[in-house]
Amino acid sequence: MTEASPAGWAGRVAVVTGGSRGIGRAVATRFAERGAHVLLTSRKAEAVAAAAESLAGDVVGVAAHVADEAAARSCLTQARERWGRVDVLVNNVGVNPHLGPILEVDRARWDKIFEINVWAPLMWTRQAVEAGLGHTEGAAVVNVSSNLSFAAGSPSGAYGASKAALNYLTQQLAVELAPSVRVNAVAPGVVDTDMAAMLVAQGERLTRQWPVPRFGATADIADVVEFLAGPQSSWLTGQILVVDGGARLVSSTDLVEAAAQ
Repeated sequence: MTEASPAGWAGRVAVVTGGSRGIGRAVATRFAERGAHVLLTSRKAEAVAAAAESLAGDVVGVAAHVADEAAARSCLTQARERWGRVDVLVNNVGVNPHLGPILEVDRARWDKIFEINVWAPLMWTRQAVEAGLGHTEGAAVVNVSSNLSFAAGSPSGAYGASKAALNYLTQQLAVELAPSVRVNAVAPGVVDTDMAAMLVAQGERLTRQWPVPRFGATADIADVVEFLAGPQSSWLTGQILVVDGGARLVSSTDLVEAAAQ
């Protein structure tokens, strides 16, 4: 997908949360390369400004905490006022502040995980609809989930539970927003980002059993987000696509042990 520009992207307006680094930045870059207008967000003003400035195309960076409802409304209103429409929302931001048995997670961390990973995607989607998402053909929401949402036993159980909730939310919104907005999710495995640095440091010890024995690149996820948000998936909604090199198809013992170190 990275070699040619599929039809149907020029002039579209996309909003990407957490777009200053990692998967979000790769997605924002891809959309801009395709000719879309892009508004990307990040909690830190300097980071989002630098990211937007570094990308080619019509890209705007806005500082916004993903759980701040007023900030979400402002971002989506800015996109609509600047470009006249909102076509795509990518709910990318996720947090995992607790590593260990789920029985040991405290209320503050639990609340933060579910606020950022579940409430925020719902709230941003609602704000996007109020800003006009669904008024143009091909409107789409893409949520970033995790392959851990399908497998118990991880030391990131609270995170996995929140992403499982996000999967259900994706399907519920696909029904409620039909037929004007398609809603899908991508569920990455271990991607080489700052968030996964501890796992990536394990190297072949972690990847050796996987059918595709390497860590994911942010471009791998951008490929799938582009597909889910674009016209090539026009008959696809309510789906969660796992992109993890087949990791969840084999034993998760190495993943659990590596993450616990």
